[in-house]
Amino acid sequence: MKNLIFVIMLVLSSHTYAQSASENTNIYLRVFDMEGKKIGKGKMLSMLKTSLILSRNGEPVEIPVSNIGSIKTKRSGGNNMLIGASVGAGAMAIIGAATADPDAALFAYNAGEGAAIGTLFGGTVGAMVGGVTTLFKKSKSYEINGNQEKWKAFTEMIVNN
Repeated sequence: MKNLIFVIMLVLSSHTYAQSASENTNIYLRVFDMEGKKIGKGKMLSMLKTSLILSRNGEPVEIPVSNIGSIKTKRSGGNNMLIGASVGAGAMAIIGAATADPDAALFAYNAGEGAAIGTLFGGTVGAMVGGVTTLFKKSKSYEINGNQEKWKAFTEMIVNN
């Protein structure tokens, strides 16, 4: 019985070494044409010899290499600022409304006024914090300009990272 269990476990676990390494497809890319206009953005699904396939809202979008001027990794700095402003505004609005005391002697305000002031203050501070985090983002830019050699170098670099 012990040998039978050993053989079954050996057979069931042998497939773990036969799997191929999957490429990192959790990379967010922004794709620009030759004039610098954004023509696509989203998470990378795959890179073919002649095109890049991105996932945009769950739908695959294929962009031919001949149309690609440059590729930038990660999201833009404005995205950091928007998220920071949203989190800051929401948190401070809740705190402003929760700490409202209309009967206070010095700073009397109701919950609506506290939420409004918290939203303005928290949104401003959150946007500033988001702007500072942009400095540490380490996004990269790659010039392709429709060139197959540059595209091949880019695909090799992405696969190796």
